[in-house]
Amino acid sequence: MTLGNKIQKLRKENSLSQEALAEKIAVTRQTISKWELDQSEPDLSFIAQLCDIFGVSADYLIRENVTEKGKTPAPKKTFRPAKFKRMLLVTISITSLIAIFTCLICDFFTSDSLSWSIIATISIAAAWFLLLPCLTSTNKAIIKTLLILSIAPFIILASIALVYKKVIVITLGAIISLIGIAFIWLVYVIFCKCHAKPWMALGYSVLLIIPVSIAINYIVQLFADTASYDSEKSYLFNSAITVVVALVCFGINYLHVGKKGEESI
Repeated sequence: MTLGNKIQKLRKENSLSQEALAEKIAVTRQTISKWELDQSEPDLSFIAQLCDIFGVSADYLIRENVTEKGKTPAPKKTFRPAKFKRMLLVTISITSLIAIFTCLICDFFTSDSLSWSIIATISIAAAWFLLLPCLTSTNKAIIKTLLILSIAPFIILASIALVYKKVIVITLGAIISLIGIAFIWLVYVIFCKCHAKPWMALGYSVLLIIPVSIAINYIVQLFADTASYDSEKSYLFNSAITVVVALVCFGINYLHVGKKGEESI
């Protein structure tokens, strides 16, 4: 059995589509297809990721005679990711319903009305919807989760604004949410573009925190109509720390790339 045959076999045993597997290791579906058709072979870094996903050793994937003897790892015969996800979804759903009813009952019997429990209910429901794509979808789960994450904050903010009758909740919250959503999507794009260099992607993502935090703080001060010299010093201090963390990430990426270069010689 070739390496491509093994990847295809393990992928099907784990109830993963080519797109789902590609998303897990940040490659395209065409790349997975080429691997399975033995038109190309994954490098060592992807071999390591495949081993982690399927729970097998590199020796099992690379050596042909291991498959001929039928030495498929025993744990993978019993563990089924799809079944585990269904069980987890049921558990989370039941827990969420219990939490919602508990909040509603406690709120009603302590204050003879529903106040804070409405916000708690909305938040729990929003969290459940955010987890739903990850637990049910095998294709483009990350994209679907990000789409829900891009919509959910506005629904929550609108609900809170209606409950408390505070317009600033939706106006200020919407602006901050837009900045946060843009940040999340930019991080996703960075990791897609630099999937082969995760530490470099992390470094760029950390640097994005600087303009995002400054923008959010500026908007909050604008709505609150306050500003201070201490806040400017805080910006500089936080930005310096962020740059240091980003440089550490770039340094680790440099060392990692250099080590891979030495191993390939």
